[in-house]
Amino acid sequence: MAHEHDRLPGLRTVARHAAPNVLISTIVPTGLFYVGWYAEGRSAAFALALGWALTVLAFRSVKRQRIPALLTLTTVLLVLRTVVAVMADSTRVYFMQPVVTTAVVGVLFLVSVAAGRPLISRLAGDFCPLPATITDRPDVRRHFRNLSFLWAGIYFSNAAVTLLLLLNLPVTTFVATKTLSSLVITWSGIALTVVWSYRVGRHVGLVGNRPARGAAAADVV
Repeated sequence: MAHEHDRLPGLRTVARHAAPNVLISTIVPTGLFYVGWYAEGRSAAFALALGWALTVLAFRSVKRQRIPALLTLTTVLLVLRTVVAVMADSTRVYFMQPVVTTAVVGVLFLVSVAAGRPLISRLAGDFCPLPATITDRPDVRRHFRNLSFLWAGIYFSNAAVTLLLLLNLPVTTFVATKTLSSLVITWSGIALTVVWSYRVGRHVGLVGNRPARGAAAADVV
């Protein structure tokens, strides 16, 4: 049976750990972008979103605080999108960037699995505090690979839906619709990840009082 410190934390613990990372890495920069967009236009939107991400990144670096992998990913994508859009001087080109960058992230998930270092294992620390005694387990590493495939599919789906909306809607309508569709797809993926992970955790003895069950655990993970 797994020791107490080798168990998955409860949902409340996960939520408390994940909420600040999700807030500073995605929700705030997205909100600032749309505030700038509707208040002052494209330039203000770019400046607010990217300015926030770079400021938080710099602050955490100076303070030697842990930098969430999600924040790093968000900042890199914002820099790429902003630079290309400014160079092209086109709003529509800017909104094409999420299609390309989202698809690229999906490819990165697949490449990371092929390289034996699933990207989801680095992002997992932003959402759930896991000790090495858990993350180094073969069954957990196998689950990380499976989740990487799942999130590759989620990113590809997000890119495809964004492209369809961009090609068929005016920019002002696209902004709101794309935000809603992305939230639905992303949060559905998060919900599926949580449910799947806790189901796997129960079968391998990381949740509740059930011990790991050898072959049965491998089948589930």
